[in-house]
Amino acid sequence: MAKKKTVKKTTKKTAVVEKLSTIKKTFNLVKAWIEGNGIEGVLGLISGLLLWSFGFKIYAGFAFGVFATRNWDLAKAWVLKIFNK
Repeated sequence: MAKKKTVKKTTKKTAVVEKLSTIKKTFNLVKAWIEGNGIEGVLGLISGLLLWSFGFKIYAGFAFGVFATRNWDLAKAWVLKIFNK
């Protein structure tokens, strides 16, 4: 029975390590996206969501346009990097 308990502890420890690894990867991905977008992209998204929620749909469209432009620049650079390998 002692072996079963050690196996469970090892399995639980492995599961915790895997969850932490997944959380760390997700955090790094979000951090890289924010760094890549810059302040314009992040503020464009936030202001667009706020303006839309308050009913200013036209102004929100401009803010989302800034956000989309920044994301387009990131996507374009990523695709060019893949093709230039």
